[in-house]
Amino acid sequence: MQEIASIIETHGQAVDQWFFSGQSPYHFAHSQGLITEEHAAYPPLHGTSFFGALLEAQYQEEKLIRSASIDTIVPKEIEGATQFHDFKNITFSTYPYEGYLEVEELVSFHRTRFLNKEADVALTCIHAVQQKLQAQGIPCYRVVPTNIAIQMVFRLLIGRAKSEKYRNAQIAIIGCETIAPSMSIQHEPQHSFTQKEKELDLQKILLQMTRAVQGSLVKMGDGLFFIFSTRGELERSQETSSFDDTVNHIALDTGLQVRMGLGVGATVTEAEDHVRLALQHARRYEHSMIVSVNEDKEIQEHVPGEQSMSFSVRSLGEEWMKRFKEAGISPAIASRIRAWMKRYDKDTISTHDIATWLQSTERNGRRVMAELESIGFVTICGEEQSGGRGRPRKLYRLSE
Repeated sequence: MQEIASIIETHGQAVDQWFFSGQSPYHFAHSQGLITEEHAAYPPLHGTSFFGALLEAQYQEEKLIRSASIDTIVPKEIEGATQFHDFKNITFSTYPYEGYLEVEELVSFHRTRFLNKEADVALTCIHAVQQKLQAQGIPCYRVVPTNIAIQMVFRLLIGRAKSEKYRNAQIAIIGCETIAPSMSIQHEPQHSFTQKEKELDLQKILLQMTRAVQGSLVKMGDGLFFIFSTRGELERSQETSSFDDTVNHIALDTGLQVRMGLGVGATVTEAEDHVRLALQHARRYEHSMIVSVNEDKEIQEHVPGEQSMSFSVRSLGEEWMKRFKEAGISPAIASRIRAWMKRYDKDTISTHDIATWLQSTERNGRRVMAELESIGFVTICGEEQSGGRGRPRKLYRLSE
């Protein structure tokens, strides 16, 4: 097993997908953090997989096998295969397990069954187990995946690799926009020399980011910059420096607050549409916000230093989209409310919750909930005291 770590560490950068010979080496590598489920696979062992080993045992031992011990394969698979092929007279002692198991534990299982006359032969899926048992004089035969299972896994891995290359080649556009100070704290005009100097400092930081993602920096207007790159380069750069780091770096070095948007798409037009949509969502907040929109129009909002929240307008379905359009209500607000309720594990919400989440007044929260109630997206389910004088707040629940 130690060779696995060495092989993966040596060739990891050059390999897109890993093919493992079986369950044990795969789960060993996974448990060590050497691979992910998306980048590796192994051929499964079905009930029919052990027929070859059983036939070999009959031939080599020159006798009719009446009992056998077998590891890894679950009893249900063995029972199904033996009943289908009418092998009811053979008794199997099984040792199924998930993940990775030490070789000595499997060797002990087979040895005990053989010495207790409970198994004529041992059938194992692990090469090291076979070697140790044969060295002890115990007849042991290796169960290997069928050719069909191996071919299916190869097709899966090739399909994954092609999909990953297509995904990495998608266009990614990073949008960075300065947040204008509110009038109450604005000490200097937005077009002052000081402001322009800050934007030049901002541009230097964005140039460093552009170099990291092998991209191209374009100034789109006052305080608005786009970086054109690919999804693969962007994700690779995020392994060493996140958007959080960039936003904090900008705030410390320039004194500017920025909002960032990320748009991904199959074409430049689609990616630009998505980055503008991301910035549009980010403008709802007066503080720094990072918003990304992918090719499925799934939106992810993230405040630097806090947990991200994802939602998708498309998940509402065509019928709801039609209702929102007819009522003139933004479906994005409904999607965000549903995502917030899931995130905070809430069954009911009040207008105060909505005002807090949307960072607006409670009056606006009442207006939003009244509009959602009018189309049946939410229903009134009770009331709660506001904590002060005045009428109690209404409580709402999402409609089924």
